[in-house]
Amino acid sequence: WYIFWKFRALRLMVMMEYRLDFFFWTFVSAMWTGFDFFFFFLILQVNGTLGGWSTPEMYIFVSTFTLIDAFFWSFLYANMRVYTRQIFSGDFTHVLLKPIDAQYLVSVQDNSYTNVSRLIIGTAALLWSLHQLPYRVTIANVALYLFFLCVSIFFLYCLYFLIATCAFWFEKLESISDMLPSSQRLWQVPRSIYTGVASVFFTVLLPLGLIVSVPSEILLGKNIWQIALYFLAFTCGLFLLGRVFFLYSTRKYSSLGG
Repeated sequence: WYIFWKFRALRLMVMMEYRLDFFFWTFVSAMWTGFDFFFFFLILQVNGTLGGWSTPEMYIFVSTFTLIDAFFWSFLYANMRVYTRQIFSGDFTHVLLKPIDAQYLVSVQDNSYTNVSRLIIGTAALLWSLHQLPYRVTIANVALYLFFLCVSIFFLYCLYFLIATCAFWFEKLESISDMLPSSQRLWQVPRSIYTGVASVFFTVLLPLGLIVSVPSEILLGKNIWQIALYFLAFTCGLFLLGRVFFLYSTRKYSSLGG
């Protein structure tokens, strides 16, 4: 934890050094968040529902997506981008030489504060949306929502780390850290949108469709325990797979040149 907070302090120092850059990207981030809400607002004004989700339920979904997406861009993207660069540049050797677990180090060494505005907007929108529901959610549902919100973030980390680790095996594939971010629209809609083969693929084989849907539906008190437990088990399995793949890849690593 000392190392973790030391990195956060260092990134805060960098942010204060380039404050104009911070304020600019914070504004851009807030504008994108506003656009997301406006996009779903237009759809809901026409249809009233989306994939069986009512207007207040859908706003809870979008708020949850905003919270997860803010963490994704603030923490996961920042670290995986540096991680892949270190592999291609040969700097990953220095990571392996440090007396700390290499996976932990590459997972916490960087972050961005420009998405703080998204966290604030997402939290405020979530509280407002809960107030618009015709019923009140229970404390138990809130606790489980927070737990599965963390599970969803951890799932994204495990999947992103697994993809980024492929950089050990593909020479100069600079865009590998952009593969998962370019797919974020897949979990920006409820899982009920997917039907047929797409439903099987995005809720079972690669459950991207569950990332936002599971915590949102649990908060709304929907009975999805089998799906939620499957998502939790899949995430744990994905972490173990990524860990084994990482350890195997580092044994094959030969510094500059992959």
